[in-house]
Amino acid sequence: MMPYNKQSNGDLLPDKRPAERHRSMVPYIIAVVCLVIAAGGYYAWKYLPFARKPKQVVISDTVELKVYAPLPPSKLGARSVSVKATLTDREKADAIMAALKAEKVLPDGIVLTEFAAGPDGTLFLNFSHELATMKLDPLAEVQTVYSIINSFLANFTRAKSVQLLAGGQAFFTINGTMYTYKPLEFNSQILED
Repeated sequence: MMPYNKQSNGDLLPDKRPAERHRSMVPYIIAVVCLVIAAGGYYAWKYLPFARKPKQVVISDTVELKVYAPLPPSKLGARSVSVKATLTDREKADAIMAALKAEKVLPDGIVLTEFAAGPDGTLFLNFSHELATMKLDPLAEVQTVYSIINSFLANFTRAKSVQLLAGGQAFFTINGTMYTYKPLEFNSQILED
């Protein structure tokens, strides 16, 4: 209830005590200012990048390529090969070929002459004509074909299948066991457990 003063004409007016009214609001104003300063300090500490130790970012300059090679008796095992992270796709394909030759999957005379990716996710690998005339027993033929297929598909993640070519032409089979005329997909059943 507010106190009232009587004026000379008889009207009642509210009691005006501005100093008391302002004094009662001072603690509230101080509390609001303190909250604003605290919130601003927290925001600056949390979100502004000044006066903080920079985080160390490690950028690897090498990547691991996965190469599949035959394992006794009839499986494929994965090996890792370190290469520069900045390789082009063609250089990566050449690194895979070098690793396959080092693992004795392919003889030194077979060369990857062309490498291209189709819009449907098919990799076209054009080898020298010696690939189609290799003399392999049935198990070695299956392991050789899937060493190539799995190695390329494991390292080119957007690819879905691989079309093998020899001398620019698709061929039906290497030695009569594996049908290679159409693109082949990754075969996980032949991998070691």
